[in-house]
Amino acid sequence: MERKNEEGLTEKEFLAQYRPGNYERPSVTVDMLIFAVDQEETEAEAEILLIRRKNHPCIGQWAIPGGFVEMSESLEEAAARELEEETGLKHIFMEQLYTWGSVKRDPRTRVISVSYMAAVPKDSLIPKAGDDAEDACWFQVKKKKLSDLGNGATYGLTIESEEKHIFMSYRITETYERRGMMWERETEAELLPAIDILDQEKLAFDHAEILSMAMDRLEEIEKEYVE
Repeated sequence: MERKNEEGLTEKEFLAQYRPGNYERPSVTVDMLIFAVDQEETEAEAEILLIRRKNHPCIGQWAIPGGFVEMSESLEEAAARELEEETGLKHIFMEQLYTWGSVKRDPRTRVISVSYMAAVPKDSLIPKAGDDAEDACWFQVKKKKLSDLGNGATYGLTIESEEKHIFMSYRITETYERRGMMWERETEAELLPAIDILDQEKLAFDHAEILSMAMDRLEEIEKEYVE
């Protein structure tokens, strides 16, 4: 005998009367951290593809390429689609980095984003702005520890494009708090004071924090490769 819930409904009856629109739901996006790989130069600095946003919010600011997940696709399919739309490349290995869910990370609505990393040969990719971007180019990225904390550390993150004469720098403070058996990571990013940083030359949303974590993972991957 099929079980019924407390309202006396079978699963089929419950699904027939279920109305998803009665409940608030967050939107879901994927962000693609596309790193350039110079296969002939192992000591080259990391470079990442960024796009300048053409529309609100954060209009005119640089951002990690990405977009909203469609109802008919998985996260991996959405990431692959975004990668192809932004670079024209297919069948590139992607690694899921982290899920970002701060309540006010996007001013439009509640948006949860899943970030992915991919490495592509730089020579095979010419940056090209898509429909939602007014510009796209490679940026050199460096992360350097500035100071140690009792429960974390402070880092300097610099993002620079010599071709576009753009320079951005952030102070990233990462702290860890014990929650029972788990460690919870808290990250804050702020612009380092510098006269050559213009208001419009900065990363959109929480993308400085996302890029900071991606640099940590990239360093881990490089160590694994060397070993």
